[in-house]
Amino acid sequence: MTDQPSMTKRGDLIKFYAAFLPDKPVVICGEHRLTWSELYRRGRALAQSLYELGLRPGDRAAVMIYNLPEFWEISVALSLIGVGSVQIGYRNKAPEIEYIVGNSESRCLLFHRDFAERILPHKQQYTSLLPDGFICIGKTSLEGALDYEKLMEDPPPVDLDNLPEIQGQRMIYTSGTTGKPKGAFRTNLERGAEFIVHLVQQFKYTSDEVHLVACPLYHSAPIAFSGAAFMLGGTLVLMPRYDTQEFLETISRHKVTSAFVVPTILDSLLQAPDEVTADLDLESLRTLICGAAPLFPRIKLGIMDRFGPVLYEFYGSTETGVNTIITPEEIREKPNSVGRPFPDNELVIFDDEGNEVPDGERGELYIYNSFLMEGYYKNEKATRECLRGKYMTVGDIAIRDKDGHFYIVDRKKDMIIRGGANIYPAEIEDVLHGIESIRDVAVLGKPDTHWGEIVAAFVVPASGKQIDEAAIIEYCNERLASYKIPEIIISRDEIPRNPQGKILKRKLREELEKGETE
Repeated sequence: MTDQPSMTKRGDLIKFYAAFLPDKPVVICGEHRLTWSELYRRGRALAQSLYELGLRPGDRAAVMIYNLPEFWEISVALSLIGVGSVQIGYRNKAPEIEYIVGNSESRCLLFHRDFAERILPHKQQYTSLLPDGFICIGKTSLEGALDYEKLMEDPPPVDLDNLPEIQGQRMIYTSGTTGKPKGAFRTNLERGAEFIVHLVQQFKYTSDEVHLVACPLYHSAPIAFSGAAFMLGGTLVLMPRYDTQEFLETISRHKVTSAFVVPTILDSLLQAPDEVTADLDLESLRTLICGAAPLFPRIKLGIMDRFGPVLYEFYGSTETGVNTIITPEEIREKPNSVGRPFPDNELVIFDDEGNEVPDGERGELYIYNSFLMEGYYKNEKATRECLRGKYMTVGDIAIRDKDGHFYIVDRKKDMIIRGGANIYPAEIEDVLHGIESIRDVAVLGKPDTHWGEIVAAFVVPASGKQIDEAAIIEYCNERLASYKIPEIIISRDEIPRNPQGKILKRKLREELEKGETE
């Protein structure tokens, strides 16, 4: 296939593949296969019914669903109308769901039946929705919601091809680890298409891509990297829930070529016994793409040793897109780095006074590209706080070396100040990850009446190992200045993380403040 579809009009992409690759599977989920022609037919029927219910170009619709084929049917339907999608994480509780739907002013809420008890008893709270705005996905009809499948049985004859070319704002809500989630929105489809083209080029996607979707599609990165395979006419293999053995078996069974993962997945792959992979054919895998949370050198190099030169890491965020990239070859040379600037990115590091710092010095990382979010929806204060001129930040502290490689050394808000000295938890976490008996770690500051803050380390022992505090202190003594050595070491079964793999330090901080760890 040499000709690529035009992106000049809404719906061109899906129409192109439905016509030229009608029987090729675009989505595989367990035993369920959805071809390009089926996806277009079902997506178009859903779009017609949603329009009949009252959705119009420029509106928004909220979606709460697992990694299932219906996700892509809904995406096609919304794009054919010109409705922006608002993804809701399936771990959210009733008040959080109500907040996101209301804050985004969504007109429709499509949800899996597993979440009905969090939504339908509180219908009166959803004042922005259309009268028939509750749509349940699942095989059993529920009172108070329309049945998803029935909407496609006999769709009304709506002329989707001549609707106004207006696109609703697409929103991804930030994880909200420090308060209510904020809706990062974008409207410019052309910029989105250019961004996907850069992904295709830099991560070496091809038209025969078979992309494994193992992370929740309500996050921006899984949507972006699966979207790149979708744009090329590839096949998406969905995992509704992550399981290490199933992940590896799926690569072998479907000849997967690429997957986006988070560090916790890579760590689980390293922990998988050799007998799990002994009879599997993993040769098809060309690209493992990792981002969203810090990835330690031990894991990077371990993955390369076990699976070959397949690992690409990036730095980025919901707000700023993909900002750096490091290739497998560069990872071997500089395993602590997150790479050099991604195409169309300008990265600068400023000190607290707004001066650009020289190479080798720490500062707050700011970014400019043509795919920056347009702002946090209905939150001008938060939008202003992340801007410095044309540049945007999400609060990460970085260093650039003389070769132009960037290193993320911490989050500004996580910095510990002990007796006036700045301590970056990521530096200590990196050291502790070098201890064989430690599998996972989180470092943060504990309030102290004398020093202001002292260093506390939560550690998870490796399988079959015990935590030896004296040995940890001795190890740190050889590698860290005395004021950086943890004064409190807490052993626990796991470190709380969100689905992206980011440590929920808020929860650990609450434990420290309440004295629950003592």
